[in-house]
Amino acid sequence: MGTNPKQTAWRWVVLSLCLGLPRVALADVTACVQSHASGQREAKAGRLKAASELFASCVSEEGCPDAIRSECAEFRKDTERNLPTVIFAALDERGGDLIQVRVYADEQALTETLDGRPIAVDPGEHHFMFELASGQVLQSDVVIREGEKNRIVSLRLPPPPKSEVNETQRKLPPSFWVASGVGAAALASWGAFAVIGHGKQSALAECSPTCSPSSRADYDAMRRDYLIADISLGVAVASAGVATWLFLSSDGSSSADRHAASSAGSRLSVLPLVSTRGAGLVLNASAF
Repeated sequence: MGTNPKQTAWRWVVLSLCLGLPRVALADVTACVQSHASGQREAKAGRLKAASELFASCVSEEGCPDAIRSECAEFRKDTERNLPTVIFAALDERGGDLIQVRVYADEQALTETLDGRPIAVDPGEHHFMFELASGQVLQSDVVIREGEKNRIVSLRLPPPPKSEVNETQRKLPPSFWVASGVGAAALASWGAFAVIGHGKQSALAECSPTCSPSSRADYDAMRRDYLIADISLGVAVASAGVATWLFLSSDGSSSADRHAASSAGSRLSVLPLVSTRGAGLVLNASAF
């Protein structure tokens, strides 16, 4: 690109006049030479996109002399080799790709969607702006180097504030899980003893009212089973209430951690107690 553009332009215009070319052909030569000269100026100024377009116009001119067209083709080849390309990407909070994104470079629209294809940009510093379909805007200043190909410019949405995190994802205190475990064990105990008591009741109903005196023991056992079932159900309901209160009152932060320190070294178990005087459940807390 060392040829003086003005000298080249005048040289071809004068030559065309001397040869007596038609006016239309002379206009084609003039446009070709102007594109040839302007393309060189744009390339020297670092505006490679505009230079490439001017050289392409010069090559496509039908009336352009072969020497000028050949030189424009070489200039365009060099310009395309030095023209940087960028691949834009936008990610959501979880790292997923966003497609419907409008990208601007220095307030000039480049693309309406992100399809993973490279886009040519001039070398130098650029202010890129991503406008998402939601209306959110991401911005970044990037320096693009001449000859750099397929440079990835990726922007990601920031994570939501802690106040917006789903309540089900918060950290629950160990006491919540203890209460839930007690409730589950008590509910299982209620189901088991209720079924056993119902079976004994059915057996007694078959012989009633002529049951033998020995059936008295079965009657007492039935009452004991039903009593254990009732107590288990009460413990299950109470445990569910405690677990619900702990869930709603938990803030998922330091209070849970402080309570974990006092609860981590203990274990709570549920044991049925049956005697000749009645039945019940025993809550046993022991250290690990």
